[in-house]
Amino acid sequence: MNRILFQISYDVYPDKRDEYLASANELVTYIKSNTKHDYMIVEDKNRKNSFSEVYILKDEAEFDGLEDEMDDTIYGLTTKILGEYVVDGKTKYSTFYAIG
Repeated sequence: MNRILFQISYDVYPDKRDEYLASANELVTYIKSNTKHDYMIVEDKNRKNSFSEVYILKDEAEFDGLEDEMDDTIYGLTTKILGEYVVDGKTKYSTFYAIG
């Protein structure tokens, strides 16, 4: 089975950047410590305050199970990020399948 890259992209209000980064770092640390997912948050090199949350998943089963693993901490941090820091609450979801 091929690996999957799942990406959630959004822009953050410039005046909320520091608060966002604190919450984002907390989310990354928690997910890495409490799940087996390969997860990171990255910033676009050419667009300041444009971020993507990236999961690299081993197969379709791991991808399908992402929502099931969302506990209260992950849900709370995600809700905070989307509600307080993301410009107009707008996100873009992309799913990519490895070809080899």
